[in-house]
Amino acid sequence: MAVESIKQKIAALLRMTKAAGCSEAEALAAAEKAAALMREHGLSEADITIGQASVNASTKGRSARDRLWTVVAYCTNTAATYSHVSGRRGAQLVFVGRDPGPEIAAYLVAVLGRAVDTGIADFRAGAFYRRRKTDATRRAAVRDFTAGMVARLSRRLIEIFGPSIDKTANAVARAARDERFEGAKPVPAPAVGKPRFENAVWSGWDAANRVNLSQGVNGTSGTPHRIEATT
Repeated sequence: MAVESIKQKIAALLRMTKAAGCSEAEALAAAEKAAALMREHGLSEADITIGQASVNASTKGRSARDRLWTVVAYCTNTAATYSHVSGRRGAQLVFVGRDPGPEIAAYLVAVLGRAVDTGIADFRAGAFYRRRKTDATRRAAVRDFTAGMVARLSRRLIEIFGPSIDKTANAVARAARDERFEGAKPVPAPAVGKPRFENAVWSGWDAANRVNLSQGVNGTSGTPHRIEATT
């Protein structure tokens, strides 16, 4: 039997608990069978319950928006790292943790990344950005706008996911990440310096308020609700 099939079988056995409606005898028998299979195949419970998911990453921790991925990991009880894939350009942003956290985190990165891209494009089309006369001041304006948007989105995510944030699960995720990706680069939280353009920061904050965050990413069955910019 393939390893993944074994893992699925063990995971099914581990879900047979009294809380799930099994009798005490059924739950005990399932736990014993799961333990026997794990010993037989050299697997730990972490191998069964800890998953991972990844998304493409171009900035690798150097952008103002990358602070948001640290918050996403925290909110989904996962740990993130950058991993290079042989034969591919760029890197993968990988989230490790108890299921379904990694899939939720990867989903959030994809849709929030698009929301930030949309916000930046709208900001660049506006009068404040167009009044900047040099490339340096335009870059600073975009950086400050992004920082403002990320700060507000981070606060909103913590408000939404607050009840499900689990420090113990976060610690388990970090340990699993470090074991699976020894020598890989954990996601840093880029330093935030003093903004050059306060107006750009508040424009980013306002743009984040217009992003519609639907809490459809709570690990239940079905497709997560969209996270999109409101018009």
